[in-house]
Amino acid sequence: MENDSTRMLDLYNEELSLFETHMDNKEFSSFTIDNYKRDILLFLSYINKNKQQKVDLSTIKKIHITLFLSECKTIRGNSAPTRNRRLSAIRSFYNCLIEYELITQNPAAKLQVAKEQSGKLPIYLEKEELKHFFRQITESSQVHFVRRNRVLLGLMAFAGLRVTEVHRLNIASINRAKRGILVEGKGNKTRYIPLPSTLFTELIIYLEKDREVPIEGHEQALFLTRNGTRISRRRIQEITELIGKKLLSNQSFSKKISSHKLRHSFATHLVQDGKDIRTVQELLGHTNLNTTQRYTHVSDKQKELAMDINVDEYLVSH
Repeated sequence: MENDSTRMLDLYNEELSLFETHMDNKEFSSFTIDNYKRDILLFLSYINKNKQQKVDLSTIKKIHITLFLSECKTIRGNSAPTRNRRLSAIRSFYNCLIEYELITQNPAAKLQVAKEQSGKLPIYLEKEELKHFFRQITESSQVHFVRRNRVLLGLMAFAGLRVTEVHRLNIASINRAKRGILVEGKGNKTRYIPLPSTLFTELIIYLEKDREVPIEGHEQALFLTRNGTRISRRRIQEITELIGKKLLSNQSFSKKISSHKLRHSFATHLVQDGKDIRTVQELLGHTNLNTTQRYTHVSDKQKELAMDINVDEYLVSH
């Protein structure tokens, strides 16, 4: 995918540069810009697959976009919300090209969005499952990266950060006096998150002892690869998935794990432990309280505990 992306950046340099300028002028959030750029690179890679010459964007029809979104579902396993975001990115991309008079029609304009399942409960890990997951990090990671991986995954599982938020953390994000971090979230909004004591200590040890030497241009990045570059969003996801696969292969686990499920786990455990919903909202960086309230779901086990009531004196004949 990285080689495809580089090729697409070369082939469509003008169009992509215009699109980035277009989004910036319309004050799209940095989150949206990053996501849309990735979506468009994926789309361009798809339409140019097995093609020797650069595909003319004006020749793309609704059917091409429909087939792309179908592949996103069947091959990549993208959810309805993710596919709808990709469609939105393509629409915006073509609107931009129309605005700059590079094309005249938007083939995505009239495509219907995928139906999103309402009321779906977030999948999360129980506390015991999280223990298994973090033990597996030590076994699955290269020795030098054990602490780095524990910390960056811990920031999602025990501080509720999104993958992109972890990816964007800088050394300057750390507040040593308050023992927490300043996080840049969606809509370029920042929030302060005090960290659990052990997690903060591990973060500082990583920074002072285990962090790679950064190459030029990556000096401020908190989490680095072996090459000294800022760790990518996709690499963080791959690390999470690798550990999850190891657990599944050992038959000690039954849930497929993703980075976002770690964040789901953090939110769910806070609510289950009786934390105030508005505090949870602030920690997660949700603009709308309704988004946070989906974590108030109740597990079957909680229902069983709640219904462990002695009704003998009412119902049993004496």
